[in-house]
Amino acid sequence: MPTMPSIGSSLMSAPHTSGSKTGIPLFERLLIESQSNCNRSCWFCPRTYDRSGKYLDAAGKPLLKQMPTEKILNLLDQAQSLGFMGGVGFHHYSEPLLDKRNITLAREARRRGMKPDLHTNGDVLKHDDALCNEVKSVYEFIVIGLYDYETNEELQESKRYWQTRLTGANLKFSSIGLSGARTGYSIGIPKALVPSDPRMAVPDLTFANAPCHRPLIRMIIQHDGEVCNCCEDTHGDFKLGNVYQHSLEELWFSQRHVRIVTDLIAGKRQRHELCRNCPLSPTGPVPRGEKIDIAPRRYVGPPALDN
Repeated sequence: MPTMPSIGSSLMSAPHTSGSKTGIPLFERLLIESQSNCNRSCWFCPRTYDRSGKYLDAAGKPLLKQMPTEKILNLLDQAQSLGFMGGVGFHHYSEPLLDKRNITLAREARRRGMKPDLHTNGDVLKHDDALCNEVKSVYEFIVIGLYDYETNEELQESKRYWQTRLTGANLKFSSIGLSGARTGYSIGIPKALVPSDPRMAVPDLTFANAPCHRPLIRMIIQHDGEVCNCCEDTHGDFKLGNVYQHSLEELWFSQRHVRIVTDLIAGKRQRHELCRNCPLSPTGPVPRGEKIDIAPRRYVGPPALDN
């Protein structure tokens, strides 16, 4: 087993062992990133701009790392013991079908009463008929990223291709075109670690006092075992701990995680550096009945690779 980084001292002491004691429920979705690689460099994706050594090195070359199979199965077992029966994915900022174990992992999740779903750019499926049949049989639904179109006509053509290629599957699409929303429908939204770009479908703004419930819904575990607060937390900046040192129960119900989640539900984004500059929209009104503070986002690049 590879040596895993130690967690910081910021992980708080002994966690409570149930949502009823901590005030937060168990996660609804579980993301276990089985490996680190992706075959694309999309203009709207944080991994494209990473030079921290998490996904790309200082020269922009991808890092090829896998979480051991036994660890992934152990995490599924832990989730099952907590009574989790929700959705499971094996990606984060990576392409899950580059992992030859993907179908096996999805079957293992289903065997434990969970609902595996697939988020893919589809490239691996284009030339593998057998894999197409396997993903249709094991996944609850499949989200295909459509990223190569310029016009609405090309977008519709891409959708028809996949509806034929994966006939019978429960298909959904994530449509972010090469030109953004300028020449066709596109749902690209700004990300905290992505430079401002006019191709985004919505203005690049921050919402300083706006509630955010997103970290309450998903537990995200990166390929190296680090737990992320949300999809914006590409580099594990919240220091929530590592699954090689703590159990899922300890990590999810830790005092630190509960405090962060409680802050964000209350609209206290200013307490957390990444949240202060996050462009993701509010998930509800400000609890105190105030107006939501809106300001242009100032892009801050990702950390450099430590020497």
